[in-house]
Amino acid sequence: MDQAVTDALRGMVSELIIASPPDNLIDLASRRRPDLVLVLHGTQVPVHQIKGIRSIGIKTAIWLVDEPYVTDVTTVIAPQYEWLFTHELAAIPMYRQLGCQVHYLPLAVNPAVYKPKYVPAHYQSDICFIGNAFHNRVRLIDRIAPALALRDTRIIGLFWKRLKRYKSLSKGIRISWISSEEAASYYNGAKIVINIHRSHDDKVHNKNSRNLPGLSINPRTYEIAAAGAFQLTDVRQDLSDFYVPGTELETYSSPNELADKIAYFLQNEQKRNQIALRGFIKTLEQHTYEKRLSQLLQIVFPS
Repeated sequence: MDQAVTDALRGMVSELIIASPPDNLIDLASRRRPDLVLVLHGTQVPVHQIKGIRSIGIKTAIWLVDEPYVTDVTTVIAPQYEWLFTHELAAIPMYRQLGCQVHYLPLAVNPAVYKPKYVPAHYQSDICFIGNAFHNRVRLIDRIAPALALRDTRIIGLFWKRLKRYKSLSKGIRISWISSEEAASYYNGAKIVINIHRSHDDKVHNKNSRNLPGLSINPRTYEIAAAGAFQLTDVRQDLSDFYVPGTELETYSSPNELADKIAYFLQNEQKRNQIALRGFIKTLEQHTYEKRLSQLLQIVFPS
């Protein structure tokens, strides 16, 4: 995501200065005098750095991209910024109560990375899921494991030995982190890509003591679509604001429905491809980082 935002901004601003959390951001901002310091995510950026930048009269903004899973951290750092952008609908009232100037800015995709392309056989599959084995994902995959085991199924991410049915799926499991480029290759090679959002109430992996729900779609939704892949996703509240279910992607609400739709769409290639094409077109037209960052800059620098 860092690279996607960087690539998008390069063509939109007169000068782009890249910094990292360990840098002396106050000194850098004082010397270069940027019009805006934009922080992505921000959990690693010391609060005193942002206070110091604001004290010398430079605008600051943060885009929170991992809500609601780390709100115990972000509610501390976010009020230090002049502008706050979040992709999570459920977080907006909370930040308003904290006195933040908060704006809803959904996530997006970098179409230079996630795009249709030919991939070799080792990336090809019937069914693919990419993501770490959070407990809600493990429960779902365990429930549909008998159906997945009958197909060429690929599961890529960390912690997947948590599966009770790991042995039956192990030949298609790759326990590792992979790059965006490689994820795009797996999406291109799959007949069906499953999208499973994280659970907001995962006590092991989340820092969300307010138990804030997750209402907004993840970046994987856009990335799968931009690769031209057919997607089966669980439903978040704002999904229909971005895609038309049944037309530009397909949804499921239970393990049984997911298994049934996998079987149906594996047998209906033409319909699968039509839906994927419509999702691909919508994504390139409306859901790129250039589009999102244009919105952000218009808010910070209104004409």
